[in-house]
Parts: sequence; C-alpha cells; structure tokens
Amino acid sequence: MEANKYLYQLSLEQFEDVWGCSLATIKRRRSWAQENYPSWRKVFLYDGRVDLKEYQKFNSYYSSRKYGERKDPHLKVMEDM
Repeated sequence: MEANKYLYQLSLEQFEDVWGCSLATIKRRRSWAQENYPSWRKVFLYDGRVDLKEYQKFNSYYSSRKYGERKDPHLKVMEDM
C-alpha cells in the first residue's frame, strides 16, 4: 500500500483494506450520510478520500440511528414516559 501524505485520510481502496468494508458498503453509507448526516462532506471528501476521525464520529451517529430504528416499540414508549 502506498504511503498517504494525509495522516487521517484514506482513499476508498485503502479504506476497504484497512476497515474490511466492501466498496458497495462504503457507497451505501455515503448515500445514507448524504441524506441523514449534517457533516457528511467532512467524512466523504470531494476527491474520494475518507477522513478516519470524522468517519468514526459518523459511524457512532449511524449506529445510534440504526439502533433507534430497530428498537422494540415497547422500549420507545417506556423511554418517553
């Protein structure tokens, strides 16, 4: 793997290797981020790189949103009380 001049930014190919994600998964996450994550441009940069620090923040946001969508409706009602 070629050395990257940006310490916390990887190209899509490098990101695939390091994080073990497929290109399809990365593209799905990027399209989800475009619709739901306010700072998605900080994560998925214009030149095709991914910022690792921002991706970790995005991943936390993504996980909590997906957890909330799949949560038992009874728990949601109990939390609102």
